[in-house]
Amino acid sequence: MEYIARAKWWVVSADRVIEDGAVLVRRGQVARVFRSHNAAARTARCCRWVDFGDAIVAPGLVNAHAHLELSGLASQTPRGGDFARWVRAVIEARASRTFERLVRDVCAGAARALESGTTTIVDVDSTGAAPVALRSSPLRVVHMREALDAQDPQRTAPALARLRQALPKTQRSAEGLSPHAPFSVSPALFAALGALAKRRDLPVQMHWSETQAEIDWLLEGRGPLAALLGSSPRRSGLELLERAGLFERNLSLVHGNFPRRGEPQSLARRGVTLVHCPGSHAWFERAPFPFARYAAAGVRVALGTDSLASNEDLDMRRELRLAASAHARWGARELWRAATEHGAAAIGRAGRIGVLERGACADWIVLPERVRGERAVLDALCASTRAIEQTWIAGRRVLAGAGLENGPRTSLGGSGPSRGRARWRAAR
Repeated sequence: MEYIARAKWWVVSADRVIEDGAVLVRRGQVARVFRSHNAAARTARCCRWVDFGDAIVAPGLVNAHAHLELSGLASQTPRGGDFARWVRAVIEARASRTFERLVRDVCAGAARALESGTTTIVDVDSTGAAPVALRSSPLRVVHMREALDAQDPQRTAPALARLRQALPKTQRSAEGLSPHAPFSVSPALFAALGALAKRRDLPVQMHWSETQAEIDWLLEGRGPLAALLGSSPRRSGLELLERAGLFERNLSLVHGNFPRRGEPQSLARRGVTLVHCPGSHAWFERAPFPFARYAAAGVRVALGTDSLASNEDLDMRRELRLAASAHARWGARELWRAATEHGAAAIGRAGRIGVLERGACADWIVLPERVRGERAVLDALCASTRAIEQTWIAGRRVLAGAGLENGPRTSLGGSGPSRGRARWRAAR
């Protein structure tokens, strides 16, 4: 399928916004970006056109960290700073759910993410439910398969056993690895995961530096985790990753609330992505996220939602609004980059998703917002509460108003926008 799409505003990337531009889509990818409708018409006279009118068309959002299997736990876990109490509630609630129920939970979470403009999601899966649930989903998904043994040697082999068989790679899904956290993964399991990631060339994501209790146990063997985990490695989480060879992978670390001196600089040197989840951060009533330290060090920061067990929604635009309200120095351009390009870079897809440049996947959202000027475009994407009107993946409309669709509906004649629908017309 080949066509030209035009709109009042095209957000090609965080650094490039085109007024009255157009793109040529061929086989699900952006084949060319035009600076004007006229230039597109002169170049490709025989193509079909789809007209979004006065709307903003922008790259689909990349949710860099989620747990879709926990989507059924909304309103079942406590808020506030007692993290251990929250963990116990999650374990208890999840244990009561059958595999079939978890599959339905994943489907519901994915539907909400898609509805709110997410086209790619990095999902941590500990049960195997997500790969089953999302086989036919239009979402692009990286299944980060979680592994942990809680420092118990008897649990190491079972943790590895579920990872032995690789997940089938498709056009829209891929496999990754997720060592749960430095305190819940033994040195033996870390080493095995490092070897597995290298052998299969997999992206890796891990919770890191989320609580002070984690730091106290890792470095000094003290605090509330000592009674549960026993002997401490007396090393930092980053040192454990280094020893396992995981600093050499496409690595993303989630939370990072307590970076030690020099750690942001180390992440920046290695090209590691730090994923911040503003909604989850607020849920636990944590101290302000140290954004300024990461920014000063040049760390690539992406955004994620975490799960409905620790957030009110799976809406990435809500995360944008929360991040903007908490960090005044985080401008709309960098916010948008965090919600798109930086998430793509974390999984080795830079230039392919999160942008609408030549060669990128034709994944975009349509926001029916009338604005004036490039700055207002990015401000609207990051601050507007208006609902996404349409979501397109691989050049086909997958969501518009009533829900999922098989693809764009073709209608000839007319070139103006129609509310809730993209209008097709024959090229002149």
